[in-house]
This record gives sequence, structure tokens and C-alpha cells, in this order.
Amino acid sequence: MQKRIFALYLAILCSLTTMAQYADIQAAIQSKKFSNEMMDQLKATTTVFFYSKQQGSEIDSIKQAVTDGWKLTPLIFDDINRFEKYASNPKYSYFIIEGITKQSNYTSNTHYYINLRLFKEVNRKGNILTTGLCRIELYPNTQTLNMNSGKTDEVIGNLYSKGIFYNWSPILLKAQLEAVAANLEKSFKPGHYEEVKDKDLTSILSTDTLYVPQSVLMSFNAFSGKEKEKHEELFGKYRYQYRICSESELFDLFQTSKKGRLLFEYVKSSTDKLITIYDLQQKKIIYRNYVPLSYNIKSKDIEDIK
Repeated sequence: MQKRIFALYLAILCSLTTMAQYADIQAAIQSKKFSNEMMDQLKATTTVFFYSKQQGSEIDSIKQAVTDGWKLTPLIFDDINRFEKYASNPKYSYFIIEGITKQSNYTSNTHYYINLRLFKEVNRKGNILTTGLCRIELYPNTQTLNMNSGKTDEVIGNLYSKGIFYNWSPILLKAQLEAVAANLEKSFKPGHYEEVKDKDLTSILSTDTLYVPQSVLMSFNAFSGKEKEKHEELFGKYRYQYRICSESELFDLFQTSKKGRLLFEYVKSSTDKLITIYDLQQKKIIYRNYVPLSYNIKSKDIEDIK
């Protein structure tokens, strides 16, 4: 792939954040109301969801769940190695992994996320410009978090072929994209770090089981960088019914039998954490708590859900 194209689309993983890049970062996390023209353009596209062949049999489950969750535009799947086929074609929009590194004198924070990109224009220098329509934060393991060095095209290739994201799973992707689509139907992108608490949250939680992906319950040691699974007592003070599930159990509950409704997500994004509950019946986020400078989920985070 051409490095130039990746540099345009993937928010170059850089050592210093310039003022222009800072403005782009701010735009990516702030709430925004999109114009009717932009929404018409999006709805006229076919949307591409990129993957890597190295992801193997998991892709079949992702295709099934994501296709079921994304109804805003026609959806196709293709290998990330075929990115250039779609990059400058206004007939396509696409979901793609992006990243940004912000570095100060003593600290370096890397964030990876999924963005929905829409073609904007080709400028005088021949560079392809796009508009980002969402930001779905990803939860990388330590090795993946440290993939932010080297040539940009190599970094992105490695993220797809070798990266491990604890919240990159069929049902979580389905829930995430359903929430994005519901907002875009209203021509809207919420502020990325805005907290959410549905007015009927207590009633919803008290009448339905909260399903918790086992894959996101990880604990991180800031000194060694090592990770381990959190124990189930983390939910000991949760007031309502819950169940910790494997990916296959979640797929059966939410995709095969369609019995599941409420889905929990915890994301460690560098030194930030986000705790989210999706209502797949209403296709929206009903709870989100953003905590900066805190990167391990604690029992108090669960106790606060009420």
C-alpha cells in the first residue's frame, strides 16, 4: 500500500502533536451535527468493513453479526490489503482502524479506534481528504498498544494481522455499529467522552440480565505492562442480574437465539477508561462512564451503575 494514502487516512502515529493535528483530534471527539448533504452522500455509498486474512475463522462470525447490526448502507467486507481499491472512490465509505499518539516530555499516550470515513475531495497536491463520522474506541493488549512505531503502513498492517483488541468481537462490534447507525440516522455524532445515563436505566437494568464479555475483564500492571484476567467478584456489588460469558456464548445469546439485550463493555484506552452498556433492543448506549487517568476497572465502577 502507498504510505501516502495511509498517512492521509490513519491520523499518522506521530511523536509530536502539532496544532493542526490537535484541531483534528478535538474534532474527532467533539459532538457534531452533520448536514443533510453529507448524510445523503453517506447513504448513497456502499460501506466497506476491513479485516485481515490472519483473523481466520473469526471473520465469518464478524461478518454475520456486523451485517445484522449495520443497516444504514449496503455493507461489504474486504481485506485491508485491498484498501487502495476504495480509498479515492466516492462510491464507498469504510470502517477502518486508526490511531493517534500524543507525546509530552515524560509520557506517551496511544489510542486506537475505529472510524467511519467518507470521501470529501482530492486537494491540489493530489491528496485524498475524507471526513470521519464516528469514533469507536478499541482496547488493545500491551503488545498491540506498543505497535505504534515504524512506517505508518506497516503499523496499520500489523494492527490488522497481529493486533489483539479485547473488544474486537462479533457481538461487541454489532452493538457498537448499531449505536453509530442510530446516531447517524439523526445526523448526529455524540461527544466521544460524554457520559450517558438513560432516564430509564434503573428500570431496564432491573428487568434484564447484563451480559459481560469475559474478554474485556483484564487487569493491567502499569510497572510491568503485564495483564491478567480479573476475577468474577468484580461484579459482587452489582445490584442486578448479570452473567459473564465467552465470545461463543455471547454469539449464541445475541446473534443465534436473539435472547440477549444488555451488553457490557470496558475499554482501557491508554490511561483512560470507558465503561459502557449497550441496549441492543433499542440499538443505543444507555450508560457510559468516562474516567481519565484511570486504566483498571474496579468494583466501585460496577457499583456506580444504577
